Amino acid sequence: MNTKLNNAGLRARTLSLAVAAATAAMAGTASAEEWNWGVTPYVWTTDLGMSLSVADRDLIDTEIAFDDLVEKVDGAAMVRVEGMRGHHGMSFDLFNVELADSPAASLPNAPSTLLNLDLGVGMTILDATGVYDLNGAYEGFSLLYGARVIELRNDVDAILSDGGFAIGTRSFDATDRVVDGLFGSRFSRELPHNLAYEVHVDVSTGDTELTWSAGPTVSYRFGDGHQYEVKAGYRLMDINFETSEPVEADMSMSGLSVGFRINF
Repeated sequence: MNTKLNNAGLRARTLSLAVAAATAAMAGTASAEEWNWGVTPYVWTTDLGMSLSVADRDLIDTEIAFDDLVEKVDGAAMVRVEGMRGHHGMSFDLFNVELADSPAASLPNAPSTLLNLDLGVGMTILDATGVYDLNGAYEGFSLLYGARVIELRNDVDAILSDGGFAIGTRSFDATDRVVDGLFGSRFSRELPHNLAYEVHVDVSTGDTELTWSAGPTVSYRFGDGHQYEVKAGYRLMDINFETSEPVEADMSMSGLSVGFRINF
């Protein structure tokens, strides 16, 4: 899928560098307050929706269920890291998945000729943000600001064979990376019986026309000083790619997420 870089995308890159500089400055500043860190490996059981239209005519409009996707998963990494000190903090959320498939089909006019495909598809989403906690108590409203990087990778190896012998090969690979400036907010509140909930929403734009993400999360905390948390929630993300008129391309991801957070 082709996207175009524009001035907004360049501003998003500048913003991401500014976030990195600001968080590094916070980490290096002497203060009586200590950093509180949390690391959360998680699984996002997302369905994948894709649509492509030209001149308001739908060419692709499909949704792939998580059950179908998981059969093709070749590798995945999902982790969130967050550090807070007082009102300020930083957060990094990485979602990376690699899919692989090897379909084969015979050609209509040559039944003995097979086309074998070795497909590799990868997606990486990285949110790197600063966090501003309005009351500094790790509860209530917090503001998020920073950058979102989305990378799509395609690797295709095609082998044409006849009677078991290869008669032609072709390889294709492409990487498409977009960078957005991101702004959002979240609200968290403690509940009785070691429970807590959080609701977040964010929007980003730059190299994408508009991307937004939202979802609630419920946590159960246990251990000394609530050192551990089991987290479960639902997340929805919609990506509207920047394309040339009259093409419109959209991708949506939605599903349950489950994670285990360690605080230290």
